[in-house]
Amino acid sequence: MYGKQAITPHDYQSLGEALALSAPSCGYPYVTLDISRITAVQLMSVGTECGTCLRIETSPSNYIEDGATAGLPDVAMATHFAATTTDFPQLPTTSVADYAVNRRSLQRRSGSDSDAVRYIYVLAVDTGGRGLDMAQVSFTALFGQSLSPMEAAWFPVDATYCDDIWRNSTKEQPKSPTSMGKIPIFTGQSEAPAGLGPVDGKDNNQPTSSASTLR
Repeated sequence: MYGKQAITPHDYQSLGEALALSAPSCGYPYVTLDISRITAVQLMSVGTECGTCLRIETSPSNYIEDGATAGLPDVAMATHFAATTTDFPQLPTTSVADYAVNRRSLQRRSGSDSDAVRYIYVLAVDTGGRGLDMAQVSFTALFGQSLSPMEAAWFPVDATYCDDIWRNSTKEQPKSPTSMGKIPIFTGQSEAPAGLGPVDGKDNNQPTSSASTLR
């Protein structure tokens, strides 16, 4: 599972009490997962690729701090974002295209190394979306907002990076997902293989490069 294109947020937590009785496409009950750190993958073999740990990378310049300059409402911004199943903003994630970011208005950050990225580890447990449909909480932590599709690259990594996403099975677990402020976001050098691109309608099992990406 490899790709590089705009990805979207998915509001898993709005399922509320239904989380205790349901499961995503891979069949793992939501009560066994930290639903703040999961993702759906547009092209995924449910039989062989479920439970893959993915590293999602994006340029630091894609982090939006000022929603007004990008044409996004305050409620969509990280500073206004709350993530609980009992008090969760019902944001229109099904029509995120209506909130396309005015990228010319964003301040590009200067850095000493153009390969520096922000990244997060998420668990692939569902199918659908555009490229990826990532848990809205993680999406907001990575990009600073929760409505506009944003450019990212993704590729599989060692499963140990996602060990803490698996949870004990309790009906109370979905009520206490990881809060956005505690989502582990990292910065460092990109490890994405060369040749990643859009996956719409294409097999996204291999990048152009044959270099290993499991780290």
